[in-house]
Amino acid sequence: MDTKTRLSSEWIYKFYKELDKHNIENHALIIMRGHETVFENYVYPYSADMPHTMFSVTKSIASTAAGFAIDEGLVSLDTKIKDVFPTHKACASDEWDRLTLKSVLTMTSNKQFSFTQDMTGDYVSMFMEAPFRKKERGFLYSNNDAHIVAAVVQKRAGMNLVDYLTPRLFEPLGIDAPFWETNSAGENVGGTGCHLKLRDLAKICRCYADGGKWEGKQIIPEWWTKEATKTQIVIDNGEDDGYGYLFWTSKGDRFSMDGMFGQRITYIPKYDAVIASFNACVNDDDFRTPLENILPKAFEAEPNEEYDKKLAEYLEAKGEKPVACKPVPSIPVGKTFYLTAASDKLAKVMFPAGLIPRSITSSLAKRPEKNLNELSFELSADVLTIRWKEDADVVTINCGLDGTPRMSESTIKGYPYKIWAYAYNKNGKLNAVVKPLNTLATQYIEFDFGTDEVTLQLKGTPSFPWFISRNADQSAFVKNSGVFKPVIMKAIDKVLATTELPMKFKTK
Repeated sequence: MDTKTRLSSEWIYKFYKELDKHNIENHALIIMRGHETVFENYVYPYSADMPHTMFSVTKSIASTAAGFAIDEGLVSLDTKIKDVFPTHKACASDEWDRLTLKSVLTMTSNKQFSFTQDMTGDYVSMFMEAPFRKKERGFLYSNNDAHIVAAVVQKRAGMNLVDYLTPRLFEPLGIDAPFWETNSAGENVGGTGCHLKLRDLAKICRCYADGGKWEGKQIIPEWWTKEATKTQIVIDNGEDDGYGYLFWTSKGDRFSMDGMFGQRITYIPKYDAVIASFNACVNDDDFRTPLENILPKAFEAEPNEEYDKKLAEYLEAKGEKPVACKPVPSIPVGKTFYLTAASDKLAKVMFPAGLIPRSITSSLAKRPEKNLNELSFELSADVLTIRWKEDADVVTINCGLDGTPRMSESTIKGYPYKIWAYAYNKNGKLNAVVKPLNTLATQYIEFDFGTDEVTLQLKGTPSFPWFISRNADQSAFVKNSGVFKPVIMKAIDKVLATTELPMKFKTK
C-alpha cells in the first residue's frame, strides 16, 4: 500500500473484513484516482503479472471491438444479424427484421438462452436456430447475445478479436495480447474466456472514463465510450441498474465491467475513481454490497493512523500459508491407478471431475468430457509429482512437501494453466492445495493410499454444489414451485453432494 495514499485505511480495512465475513477470497484490488494508482494489493500467491480469468468482463472487451468496427464502417448499430450470416439456417420468425447489432449489444435479442447449454459448438448456429421468446420480452442477460457481437466483428473484420484488438487497444495501452478462449468454430468467445491482468483492466476502464484517451492519445473512439457506458436499457431489479452496450450502469453515472464470482472493474465519477478487483465468491451480491456501500467511504473519511497500522497488519497476514508435509505418508510410486466404474458414474454429474472445479468448468467453451483418470505419483527430494489424464491431456502437478509451493504447467483442451501447489500430512492422509493461478480456483485434494488403490476426494472453490444450488434457488422454475420448493431443493442438493464423494482408483 502506498503510504502517501489519500484514502482512508479505515474503510479499506472494513471492506476487507466484510468480505471475510462472507468467505469471499479477494485476490487483487486496485484503486485509481484520476491517473494515479493510490492503492494496489495482491493476495499471495496471486500477483500483478499474472493474467486472471474474468468471465463476463470479457463482454465489455467485445463491446470495445464493436465500437472500433462501427467507427471504421465495418458495421453499424442498425446492421441486421441475419444479413451478416445469410448462409446459416435460421428459425422462422418475422422478428428477424428488427434484430440488429444494437439488439445484441443491449441483450434484447429476445432469443431463448440457457446458461446450462453446451457452449463447445458453433455459437452462431445455436443463436440463429434458437426460437424467439414469446413471453418476458426485453432484457435477457445472455452469453449468446454477447457472442454474436464478437462473431459479427470477426466476420466483418476477417480476423479474430485478439488480432483485431491488438493494434487498436492492447498495444496502445501497453497490454500483452491475451489468451482468449475459442469455440469449435475457432472464434474468440464473446461472452467469457478472456484473461487479462487487473492493471490491464484498470487501464481500459480509465480510458473509457477519459473519453477513450490514454496519455493524451485517442485510443477508443470517444463517441463509443459515451454511448457504451450510458444506460440504454433500464433493468427492473430494484437495484437502480441499467445496461449500456455490454457494460453495466448504475446511479451516479457509474459504469462497470462485471464477471461471475466477483470480478468487477467500476468507474465512480463522483470521485473520478476506478476500482478494480478480482475475487472468488459464489454470491456476487455479497461482494457488490461492500464494494458499493463501504469502500467508497474511503474517499471521504480522514486518514487514521490506528487503521493505517491495522490495515498494514491485516494485509501482511493475508494469503496462503503453506505448511510442510511431516511425515510424508507412504506413497505408491511407480504404479498407475484407474478410476473404478462406480466412482466414474457418480463423479460425472453435469461436468466431469478434474483439475478445474466444476463451477468454473461450467463456463468454459471447451470442456473435458471424462473424469480424471490414470493417476500416478513420483517422489523426488521435497517434491511430489501427481499426474493424471483428462481426455487426451496429461495434467502435471508438482507439490512442495517442504513448506515451499512448486509451480507446474499443463494444457487442458487448449487452455494453459499455471499450477501452484503444496501438500501436507493430515491424520495420515496426504492433502494437496492446488491453485491454477490464472483461474480463480483452488482444489483441495485428499489422498488416502492403499497398496493397490487410492481414494481421492476433491473439494473446490468456488464450491460447485453451492454455486448450482444457489442458481437453482433463484431460477423461475424453483421460485414458482410453491409448496414443492423445499422438496425440489433437497433433491438438487442430494444430487450435487455426489460431486464431492471420494473417488476410488485401483491398479489393473
